[in-house]
Parts: sequence; structure tokens; C-alpha cells
Amino acid sequence: MMRCLVRLLLALQSSCSVLAGVCLVTAGGLYGAERFGDWDGSELDVGAAISIGLGGVLFLLGLLGLLTSCSRSYSWSYCFSIILLVIVILQCLAGVLVIFFRNEIEKVVDKSLRQSMRSYNLPDPSDSPYQVTVRNTWDGIQNILGCCGVMAFTDWSDTEFGTPGLVPESCCKEVVAGCGSDIDFGVDNPDLHQTGCVMAVQGEMAENIEMVVAVIAGLLAVQVLGVCLSCCLARSVQVEHCDL
Repeated sequence: MMRCLVRLLLALQSSCSVLAGVCLVTAGGLYGAERFGDWDGSELDVGAAISIGLGGVLFLLGLLGLLTSCSRSYSWSYCFSIILLVIVILQCLAGVLVIFFRNEIEKVVDKSLRQSMRSYNLPDPSDSPYQVTVRNTWDGIQNILGCCGVMAFTDWSDTEFGTPGLVPESCCKEVVAGCGSDIDFGVDNPDLHQTGCVMAVQGEMAENIEMVVAVIAGLLAVQVLGVCLSCCLARSVQVEHCDL
């Protein structure tokens, strides 16, 4: 009974890993399908490639976990637990590196966001899936967080979309048709959100730091649980083999 429960929990944990991998590969693939043909080594190009790579690793790891949950080999279960433990350690090291290189990472994120803004356009039937995703993502973030642009609404002036004096209507405090037109980027516009989205995200994280820490701890705990479940399953199968 206990072994069946361990197998079920390990299968559920592995299924989450597979799902996360699919999401990362899809996100990177949407960009790559349109942009990798003109690879120029930009931050978005590299980020998309990393997303696909990490997604592939998570997907493979999830499949190995599902295989382990069905396997009757205790040696393989031990091997899988070691693999998971190594990945947990690498993630902890990556977290330390993020803290040490926070400023450099913030610069990369800033450049990547500005590059994604260049793909924003008004809805058109010929839009690619990537363009639709960019538009919906920016509109969603600006609507939810009450922000505009990366650091300010003037960031849109550096894009082809904003050159004629346009900003997305999601930048408006009160969204009405045409509220993002005829914008003078040289003066303050009280009808637009003044806060940039980077500052808005940082502010939300600071206000909900307990939730952020809880989510990070939860993700780490789930992976540690995977290590424990693999070891428990391996020990259970090993005892059964010895009894035989």
C-alpha cells in the first residue's frame, strides 16, 4: 500500500516537471520559430534558447521520473534520486549566482523587455503566434499592474509602434478607444500609468515577499520530496528483492 502511494506521488511530481518543460519549450519555440532564422545573439535570442534547453531538461527529467515510478529496479530508482539531488544543488548554486550578479541580470532583463516591445503591434489577421503572445502579454501586465513600458511610458517612443505617438491602450488609466493616440513623449501625461513595469513588478514582490519566499521554498521542497520518494521507492523494491 505504502509503495503504491510513493509511486503515485512520484508520478504526480514528475508530471508537474513534464508540464513545466512543455511550457518552457513552447514559450521559447514561439519566439524561435519566427526569430531564430535571423539569429543575431540578442538577449531575447539567448533567452529563448535557454528556455528551450531548460524546458527540454525538465521534460526529460519528468519522463525519467514517470519511468522510475513504474520501474521495479531499485538501482535505477537510486540513480534517479542522485540525479534529482544534483539538480537541486545546481539550482541552489544558481540562486547564489543570481544574488551576486543581480545588477547584470537586471540589465539583461531590461534589454530583453525592450526588444520584445519592438514586436508589439495592433491586431492584424496576419500576426504570427509570437506577435499575438507579445501583445497579449504586454497588455495583460500593463492592465494588471497599472504600469506602462519598461521604466516609463516614454519607452514606447523607441519602438516602431510608438513612433507616430502611440502607446498601447493598456497604458491608459481609463481604457477607452483612442486613449493611446497622439501622445507627446516629451511631457508628462497624467492619463497614462507613470510607473514602469519593472518597478511595478519589483514593488509587488516587495509587498508580497512572504508569498515569494513561500513559492520558492515550495518549489525546492517539491524537488527534495522527489529525491526522498525515489529513495523510499528504491529501498522498498530492494527489500522485496532481498525477500525473494
